[in-house]
Amino acid sequence: MNAEVGILLVTGILTLAGGIGALAPRRSAALLFGIDAPDAATTLVVRHWSLLIALVGVLLIWAAYDPAIRVPVMVVAAIEKFAIAAFVFLTPLRQRKQTVAVVAADTVMAIMYVLLLARGAT
Repeated sequence: MNAEVGILLVTGILTLAGGIGALAPRRSAALLFGIDAPDAATTLVVRHWSLLIALVGVLLIWAAYDPAIRVPVMVVAAIEKFAIAAFVFLTPLRQRKQTVAVVAADTVMAIMYVLLLARGAT
């Protein structure tokens, strides 16, 4: 297994784990956003957001085994991860340690994708 495949597999699994919010939206809202009693709309948004994150994880895992989709999947994943980092760091959520830890990990993953793309990911 080359480094590119390993990075995609590990980061894909970590990203897939973000899907837990689809199953436990109240706990995720409390942990990441400090919302202890989310209303129905917030619960729906957390579930949907978590599902989308899980799908990005699935695509990253798929891309590890399918070089034909590797570049577009890494581009989309990097954009998603840099965007959530910007959304957090430009809001008061930057004061929540748990949230910052998650987006810091996402930022590291996104930087890895950019480096892989810059060196000519296949």
